[in-house]
Amino acid sequence: MTRAVLIEQVNLALRSIRAQWLRTLLTVTIIGTGIMALMSMITATEALRSSLIEQFVGLGAGTLQVDQKRDRGAFGGRRLGDSNPISFEDAMSLKKETAEVAATSVSARGTMMGRLSREGKETDPNVLVVGGDEGFLPMSGYDLKAGRNFTEEEVRRNAPLVILGSDVISKLFSPAENPIDQDVRIRNRRYRIVGVLGEQGASFGMSQDNQAILPVGEIRARFSGARTSYSVQVKSPDPETIGALSAQVIGEMRAIRGDLPGTEDSFRISRSDALIAQFNDSISSVTYAALFLGLITLFGSSIGLTNIMLVTVTERTREIGLRKALGANAQTIQTQFLVEVVIIGLFGGLFGVALGIGVGNVVAHYLEAPFALPWGWVFVALILSGIVSLASGYYPARKASQLDPIESLRHA
Repeated sequence: MTRAVLIEQVNLALRSIRAQWLRTLLTVTIIGTGIMALMSMITATEALRSSLIEQFVGLGAGTLQVDQKRDRGAFGGRRLGDSNPISFEDAMSLKKETAEVAATSVSARGTMMGRLSREGKETDPNVLVVGGDEGFLPMSGYDLKAGRNFTEEEVRRNAPLVILGSDVISKLFSPAENPIDQDVRIRNRRYRIVGVLGEQGASFGMSQDNQAILPVGEIRARFSGARTSYSVQVKSPDPETIGALSAQVIGEMRAIRGDLPGTEDSFRISRSDALIAQFNDSISSVTYAALFLGLITLFGSSIGLTNIMLVTVTERTREIGLRKALGANAQTIQTQFLVEVVIIGLFGGLFGVALGIGVGNVVAHYLEAPFALPWGWVFVALILSGIVSLASGYYPARKASQLDPIESLRHA
């Protein structure tokens, strides 16, 4: 087929599409629905991937985290449970042993239902109260909007100080007030505000702006219980030496915890790069599942498209007969219908991509994930829409090409 003939086929297809705009709209909607289902899931997944990887990267390359080992399920007929919590003494001992080779921070969660009050104002009982030392903010990737961090001496003596998130500040102070060096109460104890965090957004579905950070010793003194476990973050000065540092930390922690030779570690150690790789693997599985579900939807759309094209061939039987009588051969007729269905398929693909990206980002916004535009999947979706439309239209186009011109002209 020459280029001129192909251009003429496209022009004829566009005229036919305009003449039958209602049927075209229905067909575009059918294909667009299938593409939308695929793109919305992919877009939401990619947005979530970007958000969580950003949060993991915030931990920094070459970072280790030591915390309580948590097991679930059953093994050998017995129920598995969590290991013994990492005590304050365990965490501080590890910090002391690693202080000369790497930056180390100790932290713990106090409560997720904290309530802060000040001069007749108070927050809802949903403030996350955590404890950290002088290294907690930089190790966690937090930035200060105002004020300062704790000093090592203040952490050592459990000074009654607090660093607050922006949501807590907005509930307790007016925009004109300076919260630094003001007092707030937590569990009837007065704390002086020394810092205000910059807006952090959400992490794993939890707002990072609705929190209060105390010296870690305050968690031990006023919030700890039998199940309180402390976490230790260790950052290697050189990400390339993370393996050697990990081995050293494991050895030190086993000695601190009294783990006997040949037994499993009674704690969990996580590497930031390993977490990112593990998360990528998990998200890839979700992406493949979304692709599978989207293909099923597209398969259903292809059946509907085939039916519509068969109806189209029936309604245009007289037109087909007239074209054959004027000299069009079977291949020309078949190509004409295939060109039409591919153009309609691409229109449907564009419609579905636009709608899918919109729906996916609405879901991403609800999950507080950033806007995502997966360009690679846009091209995949358009290619799929072309393939699906071509496959769906092949049988109706072949049927049209094989019609007898005499019988077709008799068709009313």
